[in-house]
Amino acid sequence: MGARCRCGSEIQFHFDQLGCIQCGAPCCLTCSYELESAAYCGSCAESILELPWAPETRPNALLAG
Repeated sequence: MGARCRCGSEIQFHFDQLGCIQCGAPCCLTCSYELESAAYCGSCAESILELPWAPETRPNALLAG
């Protein structure tokens, strides 16, 4: 509790600390993209999906709304 991700979001639980399956970069539920049940950082998700406009942080904020 009280830990922070590199994006600045608070990580409440240890199991919320994710890592990009492609490059290994640390990420959390806020700054990761989940594609086919695997977590990817913004850079890798952008390259896989070919979305140069994809935001690097807060992608899951759209799902909360």
